[in-house]
Amino acid sequence: MKITQLTVENHKRISAATVTPEGNMIVIGGENGEGKSSLIESIETLLRGKRAICKDPVRHGADKAVIVGRFDNGLIVSKEITPDGKAKLVIRGNVSSTPQALLDSFYSEFSFDPDKFFDMDPQKRLEMLRKIVKIDFTELDERRKEAYDNRAQAGRDVAGRQSQIDQMPAYDGVPTREVSINDLMAELNGAMDANRERAEAADRAEVALAKVRAIEADIAKAEEAIASWQRALAGKQDALKMASETVKKCEGVAAAQRDHVTTVPIQAKIDALEDTNRKVRANINRREFQRSFASKKKEYERLTDDLTAIDAKKADMLSKAQFPIKGLSFGEGDVEYNGVTFDQASQAEKLRVVIAMNIALNPELRAICVRTASLLDAKNMQILAGLADEFDTQIWAERVGQGEECSVIIEDGMVKKPQDEKET
Repeated sequence: MKITQLTVENHKRISAATVTPEGNMIVIGGENGEGKSSLIESIETLLRGKRAICKDPVRHGADKAVIVGRFDNGLIVSKEITPDGKAKLVIRGNVSSTPQALLDSFYSEFSFDPDKFFDMDPQKRLEMLRKIVKIDFTELDERRKEAYDNRAQAGRDVAGRQSQIDQMPAYDGVPTREVSINDLMAELNGAMDANRERAEAADRAEVALAKVRAIEADIAKAEEAIASWQRALAGKQDALKMASETVKKCEGVAAAQRDHVTTVPIQAKIDALEDTNRKVRANINRREFQRSFASKKKEYERLTDDLTAIDAKKADMLSKAQFPIKGLSFGEGDVEYNGVTFDQASQAEKLRVVIAMNIALNPELRAICVRTASLLDAKNMQILAGLADEFDTQIWAERVGQGEECSVIIEDGMVKKPQDEKET
């Protein structure tokens, strides 16, 4: 739906102006304060509700403002506004709902101020594009962020553990488990007990031997006086027998323990045990870190697969989505056009995106008001005109001056055509 004629009377600075657009590019020119903005704003005032009516809507000295818009689908929209801001809306044509409800269905805030899209928070631009293409990545983005953060932490853990493993010593030729000192202590105690028994047996043998020699001396004396020492001899012989048996017994023990058990190797093993066990503990600790490293690496790979799956799902959804124009897509934190974020796009690319987004938001009304066209150079004005034809939508542009690009010139609140100016 396009505007075929716009008539404005006594709205703000406009006293009387009628514009019949020719083509899709309508440039409203004139000097500052002549009424250009008032003419452009009258389109929004006509189509929007009370919010579009300013505090001082009627030209001073008039009792009301009248705005009439004719459209190519046969609709005629008329709005009368009193100085206190009250409005009377009349629509003629095929109307299937209340007049304002019908106009609300045509409304898009970017139709009347595309600069809002330029200045909008990038995240809100993304949300708007999601609504247009009916794709909501909120859940996927949350899952992706969680997986990404977890993978980042897993990656840091993997790197940290690998670094620790690389710095840990590794020992060859040591047991896989710590050796118990109790076994060696038992062996040492056994050797010491055997040596002690041998020494004690040797001592007892010497005592017994001394006793034998003393008895033998006594026997020699007794034999000299055998008659008087007969009974003593018998006792001594008995004592001799018992002492001899003791000697034999002790000599047997001493013979059995003839070889001295050395404890030096056992003590050396005990001394070396702590160093061995230290190496065992180091190897065990290294193996634990290696297992932890493998676990974290596996978790990292799983999270990477999750991210790949999420990205693949998003890519599939994007491939099936119907974007307003080819090349427009979702970026990280902003909309993207041809792989470049909106803020980094050229002026021409931004204009193309805004026009496409506006048409997607408001496919019924093919009319956009550009109030900052004075900021565009001749090249971008040509680009804007080309986009108007490419998207088959009217662009009502406000521009300071009376250059050849102007379709309509406003002077003192009225229309002054360029050709009329030339004729004079």
